[in-house]
Amino acid sequence: MSTTPSLLAHPGPSHNERVAAAIAHAGTCVAWFLAPLVVYLVERDRSAYVSRQALQALLWSALGTIVSFATCGVAIPLFLAVHVYAAFQALEGRDFEYPLVASVDAKLGVV
Repeated sequence: MSTTPSLLAHPGPSHNERVAAAIAHAGTCVAWFLAPLVVYLVERDRSAYVSRQALQALLWSALGTIVSFATCGVAIPLFLAVHVYAAFQALEGRDFEYPLVASVDAKLGVV
């Protein structure tokens, strides 16, 4: 009888966690800061996976706002495309790390 210890030890995020993380990421397309902020506040004590994904989406949105002001909105499609890509990664249960904000997230202690 063969078992895979890594799968038994950590099966990955549940379906509900994956959906919540995807809402935090993709929700930014409709509610820029609000979606990841609400998901983070609701899930921060329930799921480390969801809270980390939501916090990263929130930080990426903040960075996107700053860069978009500096570029007169030209950067908005790039930031939204990364949010959508992150949502698909979350739906598959993968841990997505946004460029530049993952290190800030780690320093905040939500790992």
